[in-house]
Amino acid sequence: MTPAVKSLVVPMLTTLFSTEDVRARARTTGAVRRQGKVDAYALLMVVVLAVTVRGPTAIAQLGQVYCEMTRVKLARSSFWDRFNPGFAALLWWALQRVMDDARTPASRPPGALSVFRDVLAADSTVMKVPDALRPVWKGTRRNSARAALKVHAWIRVMTGELVKCKVTREAYGDSRAFGIDHQLRGTLMLFDRGYASPSLWRRIDSVGGYFLTRIPAGWNQTIVSENRRHRGRARALTGLTLKQTFHELKRTIVDVNVSFQCRVAAYGGKKKRKVQEVFRVVAVRHPETGEYALYVTNAPPSMLAAESIRQVYRLRWEVETFFKTLKSGCSANQFPSAKKPVVRALLYAGLFRAALAMRAKARKRWLDTGRVNHGQWMRWWNRQLPHMLEELVSGPTEPLSLDDIRRMLTDPNHGRIPTRFAFVGSP
Repeated sequence: MTPAVKSLVVPMLTTLFSTEDVRARARTTGAVRRQGKVDAYALLMVVVLAVTVRGPTAIAQLGQVYCEMTRVKLARSSFWDRFNPGFAALLWWALQRVMDDARTPASRPPGALSVFRDVLAADSTVMKVPDALRPVWKGTRRNSARAALKVHAWIRVMTGELVKCKVTREAYGDSRAFGIDHQLRGTLMLFDRGYASPSLWRRIDSVGGYFLTRIPAGWNQTIVSENRRHRGRARALTGLTLKQTFHELKRTIVDVNVSFQCRVAAYGGKKKRKVQEVFRVVAVRHPETGEYALYVTNAPPSMLAAESIRQVYRLRWEVETFFKTLKSGCSANQFPSAKKPVVRALLYAGLFRAALAMRAKARKRWLDTGRVNHGQWMRWWNRQLPHMLEELVSGPTEPLSLDDIRRMLTDPNHGRIPTRFAFVGSP
């Protein structure tokens, strides 16, 4: 095993939770009911670290790895039974530990973004599940994906770390996935147009947070003031709507304040109501097409210059990179079962693998300071997983004898003779 990985990941996992913590939590969640052949800690580590290839995760393959690591012989049906709601809850608890550990940034973002405490990107991705799970995760496409779940995530753009996560049905609204609290104070949130909700923007602004997102085509709010002056006989934009503003306009950058209508929910004895809030809108003209891309934010020009907004918004792509890592590098988008606990367990295990990989990448003190490609990192990381698993589960052990190997490889289903042996007899 690479010494750098061993010195980084093994202490990180043991800091997040000890073997006794996992076993106690397994009893609390109902993952195990009594101390039997299957150890909860070893089972957790095998399910999280044993998958290193793309494609659907084979439960039988995980069972073989578990038997090899722990040297305990189990029937396939016995291992399948471990994927119950309690075990899914145990995996979610372990994932929460990783996210909690990543929630506080180690340092402020570099360069011009150092005025913010942190920079996060939020988005969601859809994963198809077997149609039998439609009552649990209803899909929006009846022909291609009758059942589908949606994974909502907050990613730290500078490191790729998973900070928050939520699993819902496909039709669940993106802007309603997470609550807004005072932990966002001083943090810049990057959204796509799926989060175009002035009410959401108002809540972020009310707790001292900042946001940057795109305005959907067709919005036509009114400009109330301008943030920069232009020389000569420049056309005044105050009082115009967004559609009127950009008709035959040639400016490279337009920086104005626009009034948006926000819905305020009933709270503290007050009825729900609608209020007007003013947010900053920056339009950047494309040099070739001449079309304007409209961005909205509550960060003042002193914190976020209009010239750098397009470049800052491109950091939002880091959340898409995380989802690619989750699906392609962690085998978390294909499920071999139509049972809800199995799907939940494998999804949480994939999220754990991706979160742990990015958490280790963020702590790459033993790497050089150059850029590390996500795809190359995951390929290298996946090659280290078997060594990590052996270190965490098996530890230093004596080599298996020939009798031990034969006993481990013998078919555990004694009640049914495999068809291939029906003609030649039992081997």
